[in-house]
Amino acid sequence: MKCENCGKEHDGSYGSGRFCCKECARSFSTKNKKKNKIIKCENCGKEFKVPINSPLKKCFECRIKEETNFTNSLKCPICGKIRDINKQCNNEFCNKHSHQQFRSLIKYFGFDKTKLGTCEVENEYNRVRNILFDLYWNQNLSGSEIAKIYGYKNEPNLISQIFNNLNIPKRNQHNALINAVELGKLNINNVHNSYKDEWHNTWEGKEVYLRSSYESDYANELDKKKIKYEVESLRIKYFNSKLNEYHCAIPDFYLPETNTIVEIKSNWTLDIQEMKDKVKAYKDLGYNFKLILEHKEENINNL
Repeated sequence: MKCENCGKEHDGSYGSGRFCCKECARSFSTKNKKKNKIIKCENCGKEFKVPINSPLKKCFECRIKEETNFTNSLKCPICGKIRDINKQCNNEFCNKHSHQQFRSLIKYFGFDKTKLGTCEVENEYNRVRNILFDLYWNQNLSGSEIAKIYGYKNEPNLISQIFNNLNIPKRNQHNALINAVELGKLNINNVHNSYKDEWHNTWEGKEVYLRSSYESDYANELDKKKIKYEVESLRIKYFNSKLNEYHCAIPDFYLPETNTIVEIKSNWTLDIQEMKDKVKAYKDLGYNFKLILEHKEENINNL
């Protein structure tokens, strides 16, 4: 028999008989390990060399791309840190905000987009927040005035959503009125007229209590058209998603002939998210719904 490594004849007594001795068997194995084979990458089709016993099926470039994409998929889109396997970030700031909340801040309010996905995101968030906080509380600008400065078209959404996202406290209706009067933006003589409450006689001869001039104007419209209506006659349970608890809604008007609930709001009194929570409860119970905002009918989903 001939040794497969050195070619010498031998009696076949060692091992399987392929090699004359232990050294030749080891030498043959080492030589094979150093040999290469050419295969095609199963991703891009490119040919590349690998050791003859290698299980690799993809070229180096394709393997690098896959590893990079996998690493990026684990990065938090807000702070850029590697998240756990469940894609949850350990940063408390990231858990309080979603990636979508930064879209309006970037588009309208000067948030530096390059800071998103980096460790600088929280400082940039606080910078934008401090500017808006100063305009609203220290310079006493209204939401509409701030919206005009930044070219933000969805004015009611500025106070109800953007300020919520930035954790900026909002003025209540009373403080908003005082602020407007002190700055000469509102005549003190018109304050009572704008928010007057009164007892009102309907076209059917019923006496109802109205809480504002907005409600009074709408009631007068219904009276002229002789549409039947009820005021604060319903009590509807709804889930307040901001406070994470159930509340009781008392709709302003109910039109029984069309089974329609009507809410009368001004830009100061409308809380969009709370209204959406109420509307969901109304529609789940089969009611139709109208929102009258600043004397005009609006679609709550467009605000």
